[in-house]
Amino acid sequence: MRLMFAMLAMLALAQCATPEDERFRVGESPRALVIIGVAEAPTNTQPRYAMLWRRLEADGGFAAFDDDTAFEARTHMRKSVRVRGVPGEFTMAEVEPGVYALDSVFALIRDRRVDYSANGVIEGPERPSFEVRAGEAVYLGIWELNLQDVTPVARLWRLEQADVDAAMRRSNAAVGPVTPRQAQTRVAPCAPHRLNTRSLREIC
Repeated sequence: MRLMFAMLAMLALAQCATPEDERFRVGESPRALVIIGVAEAPTNTQPRYAMLWRRLEADGGFAAFDDDTAFEARTHMRKSVRVRGVPGEFTMAEVEPGVYALDSVFALIRDRRVDYSANGVIEGPERPSFEVRAGEAVYLGIWELNLQDVTPVARLWRLEQADVDAAMRRSNAAVGPVTPRQAQTRVAPCAPHRLNTRSLREIC
């Protein structure tokens, strides 16, 4: 029985680990790696949350929305990394170098056959942001996602090296050091609009 449990544990760990030839190499890659943790507030664990970060242009406005200019951290993701004893889950995204800012937080509540959604566009213009350079791997901390009235919101809960070290050991996603980076407040104008004609979700 012990042998069976050991084999199952090894299989689970292998599924979380990144193959060696796909790992991000700090100081060598032309892109950047961003690691962020997300966790639901204890009082609002039912919604599935999404936290959208987007790259800013040189003039301070958001770049056109596409896969190259945005990344998203979600709760209850299959590919997210979980660490025993550390709240929430970690998302790791390779992105183009640049300045990124928090666009919005989105919540989806499933109630049997009906889905309820809530938009949390940060109209600002002030919002959390960070800069990342080519070859860098940065950690933004664990953010708590919550519903206040009917609006999803996010706040930085903690930023600790030990958390990201544990997540990187679990995932084996990078070769080289990961640097904790505190988000800074930046001005970025927002004109809320629907993501597309088929979605109720709003972005800047």
